[in-house]
Order: sequence, then C-alpha cells, then structure tokens
Amino acid sequence: MGELHILFELQQIDLKLEKLQETLKKLPVFEEFKNLKEQASTAKEVLARAEGKLQVKLTAIRSLEGLLQEAVEEHKEVQARLYGDAEQSAKELEKLEQRAAALKIQQQKQEEELLMAMEGAEELTKAVAVAKSKFNDAHQKLREKQKSGNEEISRLKEEILHYKEQRQLLSMQVAKPLLEEYDAQRQKFLGRPLAEVDKDICQGCRVSVSSMVKAKLYHPDCKINCDNCGRILLPHDQ
Repeated sequence: MGELHILFELQQIDLKLEKLQETLKKLPVFEEFKNLKEQASTAKEVLARAEGKLQVKLTAIRSLEGLLQEAVEEHKEVQARLYGDAEQSAKELEKLEQRAAALKIQQQKQEEELLMAMEGAEELTKAVAVAKSKFNDAHQKLREKQKSGNEEISRLKEEILHYKEQRQLLSMQVAKPLLEEYDAQRQKFLGRPLAEVDKDICQGCRVSVSSMVKAKLYHPDCKINCDNCGRILLPHDQ
C-alpha cells in the first residue's frame, strides 16, 4: 500500500473519530442524567420539608400532651379538695369550683388542639410517605440512567481508543512532511484533504480531472493535487 493510500485510510479513521467524539459529546444520556438529577434533588428537598414539618408537629403534640396531663392532674387535685372531708369556707369552695370549671374548659380546649395536631401529623405522615416514595423512585431512575449511561460512554470511549491506536500505527507509516501537510489542510477541507479519483472525477469536488493529472495519477513517486479544489488526489482502488 502506497503512502497516499495509507494517508487516505488515516483520513477515514480521523472522520470516524470526529463522529464518535461528537456523538460522545452530545449523548442524550448527559441531558437525561442532568434532568433526573434535578428531579431527585427536588424530590429530596420536598421530602426534607415534609419531614421537618412533621417533626415540628410531633414536637407540638408532645408539648400539648404534657400540658393536658398537667391540667388533668391539677383538675384531680382541685376535685379532691372540693369534695374532700376537710372543711372549706364558702369563699374557698367558690374559688375551687371556679378553678375546677376553668381547668375543665382548659382541658377540653387542649384535647381539641391535641386532636387537631394529631390529625395534622397523620396528614403529614402521609405526605412524608408520598415524598419518600417519589424521592426513592427518582433516585432509582437516576442510578439506572447512570449505569446505562456509563456503559454507553465506556463503549464509545473504547471504540475511540481503538481508532486512535489504529491512527497511531498508520501515521508512523507516512513521511512526516506529507503527514504535516495533511494535518494542516484538514480544517480547510472539512476533514477531507485527500480525495480519490473515480472514473476520471475528483470525489472531493465532483469535477473531471485534466489529462495531465490523469497521466501523473498512477505514478508512484508523484503527489498530485486537484486543479479545481486543491485536494491531494489518489486513484480509486478497483
């Protein structure tokens, strides 16, 4: 295989590498992973807020239970004094009755507050369960996408490495000046500075080559450029 054909093969590998690298860069999995990560983060924040509200509500319940117990105990004491054997003056009895009535009202009020707090805690417990389920679901999807994405990324990276190794082997078989010219012209010709001539037509610009070019094209020691586009020409393998 002549140098130009080796260089043309290297060009094909470079084009494959560019396509693979662009594919890797624009893999949908990156955007999908980003969206799932945001969803998981949002679900985690919702769960944290729900758990925080539930904790506040449970603390309030414990406080209400304590206050209610104190009211119940005091009411019992007042009742014991009110109906005990000890002699009480009329004024003292009146005060005890008033205190017992006030404690009863207070107890009923605290019981209502406690009941409402417990109902609120029940609703918050359900909200926490829903938020936790959503978070677990989002987290699971994130892990699955990360796994499948890593597999896809690894496959592309392995393929890229394979072609890079091939490129290295081929570049060692091309003279440095010719390789430097190729590298310098790649951007100008959008990655295709070499073109085959097939049926007397340059496959780079689709223009017929001159008879002078055709005459030199098959000379092994001659490097010829297309008169129209300037690409390095080589004969198409039959």
